[in-house]
Amino acid sequence: MKRSASTHSIKLWRAPDVMDALLLKGRFFGHRYPPHAHDTHCLAVITGGAVAVEVRGERRVCRPGDVIVIDADVVHSGAATSDIGEWKMRVEHVQPAALAAYCERLGIPRRERWEPKSPFIIDAELCRHLYGINWCSEWNVDPLKRSEALACAVLGLHERHARRVVDLAKVRSEPALVRAIKNRLREDLHARVTLSTLACEFDVTPFVLLRAFAREAGLSPHAFQQQERVRNAMLLLREGRPIAETGARSGFSDQSHFTRVFKQQTGVTPKLYQDALL
Repeated sequence: MKRSASTHSIKLWRAPDVMDALLLKGRFFGHRYPPHAHDTHCLAVITGGAVAVEVRGERRVCRPGDVIVIDADVVHSGAATSDIGEWKMRVEHVQPAALAAYCERLGIPRRERWEPKSPFIIDAELCRHLYGINWCSEWNVDPLKRSEALACAVLGLHERHARRVVDLAKVRSEPALVRAIKNRLREDLHARVTLSTLACEFDVTPFVLLRAFAREAGLSPHAFQQQERVRNAMLLLREGRPIAETGARSGFSDQSHFTRVFKQQTGVTPKLYQDALL
């Protein structure tokens, strides 16, 4: 039996802090997009099922983990691989002028188009960043992670997948800067900073901050922030503090966030960790 269009599940919202993009989270059954073009750039991540996409005569069946990058005014089409074929995707629609303005704020050469070598990209790191931007924006959580993922996605597209490679400046070693940022993040575990606000505090561009920090610390600023939150939580748990209080005092937004990050970093839940030590 063929499913009706009413079974589609689509969420659409504007994200002022993501290049003022229009973001989409969608689940489709047997749907077909006829040939068309947007006045925005389209960055799509397939998260489920399969969809056949055609861009400028190049056709590909895209599956979970695949990234599709289509510049504004480029004609493309898409269709389910069968009458009741299902696929899911997350998409960012970005105006060319907004991309150019963001590049300037990030501290890299201005450009208005991605100009990918191919619209079909297999890049696990890029996929993770694009998904993270969309997911974090949907739930309005973790501004540092969201801003960092956006910067990494833009840099990754420019450096690894653009037909016209952007010449990015070399970032030198900045041990004093990185020590200062580490202290800033340690001293305020509840800090709701972004890459841009941190960069402004230390009078550098977000690009320089991100590259210098990763070079010196071996972690991104967000990864370091999460590490310090978990370390603080481990101390409190060893003191016998309640788990809910520990998560709140360590800078996590709620208990599920605390449990998820703690388990990612330690391999065990906060309760299991505390029970083993008390």
